[in-house]
Amino acid sequence: MDKKKLVFISNMASPYQVKFCYALQEYFDAEFWFYVMREDDRPEWWEIPLGEKCKVMKYSGLISTDYFSFGLFQQLSKFKPDIILLGGFMKWHWLVLRYAKLTGAKVGFMSENLRDGVSDSDASDQIMTRETSNRKIKAISTIFKGADLYLGMGETAARQFKEHFYFPLDKIDSMEYPTDIDEYYEHHLREKSTDDEFIILFANRLIDRYQPLYALEIFKELSKRNSNVSMKMNRDGELKKECEDYIRDNNLTNVSFLKEIECWADLGNIYKNSDIVILPASYSNGNLSIFECGASGMGIVMSNKVNNMDREFINEENCFVCNLDRDEFVYAIEQYIKNPELLIAHGKRSRELLEPHRNHNNAKKYYELLLKHGLV
Repeated sequence: MDKKKLVFISNMASPYQVKFCYALQEYFDAEFWFYVMREDDRPEWWEIPLGEKCKVMKYSGLISTDYFSFGLFQQLSKFKPDIILLGGFMKWHWLVLRYAKLTGAKVGFMSENLRDGVSDSDASDQIMTRETSNRKIKAISTIFKGADLYLGMGETAARQFKEHFYFPLDKIDSMEYPTDIDEYYEHHLREKSTDDEFIILFANRLIDRYQPLYALEIFKELSKRNSNVSMKMNRDGELKKECEDYIRDNNLTNVSFLKEIECWADLGNIYKNSDIVILPASYSNGNLSIFECGASGMGIVMSNKVNNMDREFINEENCFVCNLDRDEFVYAIEQYIKNPELLIAHGKRSRELLEPHRNHNNAKKYYELLLKHGLV
């Protein structure tokens, strides 16, 4: 039996999505199409070879917050997909939905939970509800009605769709983001003694919702009590200057920005050579960097504002989940420093819990979900 043709259309060519496309080939004749290669807030090293199954669409781009492609419908007509998955409730995707109705293709929308009037970097964790944004919710529900599946990226998004949007309940489900963690399983677990140096990593972009300045405050207190710690920070993001000023003003000589990332493949060396990752985020719908660090075997200390990770990261079993409290974060990090055997125990457990997220397992889960909802 011939495989169904599937196309996924989204904003940019994220490396983990590109790699996931090729994992899906076992189940579909799949192609992934993108409006841009990368957005301006992503570094150049995010760009990886797309291969023959992924492409940036012709005559496409971004104006203000709206993506477009004047070559999209010609490509759809040529490819003739059976299944169209759309990343987000974009205006252009309403046209794709109408096209699918004319051609008989099945359509699924994939989206994280929606926040009202905030940018990607905004620290707010307030999602749209009928009480606060009913007019906007009704508009989205009306414009994008008639799809075959509304897939929340994480259970928080699926719950928002069920409780606040007007989509048919039997067409709502949840799924995790694709990840790129396979090669990190080859990293050695962290064998440390209490006298060794411990390298703390802030892996996420320097934006408000990830709170890099708060991470520096945590590290400042940590380093007062522990002389054998240093910290490496992501170098990309709008708060870079504020972080540089904080480091200078507080004389944090043992903090540096990552310099050795020249391509996506280099990311693994960053994780391999770090011991503990911290993420005091005020909001995150899920966090791929934490998945990557867990697969690498690192110790993990993160806030309880990181959603959709309860099954993979269990407090005191393979990580520490903290309130947004400086002293709580410092105490949790010190558990790894004073009891370094925890790094091995937590690293092993993380790899067990993350096994379902390896690409071949994720591809099977996506196939089974689409089959369940009649898209296959």
